[in-house]
Amino acid sequence: MLAQILQQLETDPDSPFWWCVIFGANLGGNLTPIGSASTVVAMTIIQRQKLNLTFVGFVKKAAPFAVVQIILATVYLLIRF
Repeated sequence: MLAQILQQLETDPDSPFWWCVIFGANLGGNLTPIGSASTVVAMTIIQRQKLNLTFVGFVKKAAPFAVVQIILATVYLLIRF
């Protein structure tokens, strides 16, 4: 949706806004088990294997990784632009 908005606003392809949309779409879903297709598949496999991992447990385990990814993306944007 944001990509369509940026296109309608005729945002320059080299704009940092495009990178923010890319990072948000790709990294934002890593925090919750329903945030992206890959985490839904992972939770399905976890439940099938009868491993004890709840929604909150997933978020607690994923949060440090998501924070590091977001920090790296922010640093990249600050250096690039």
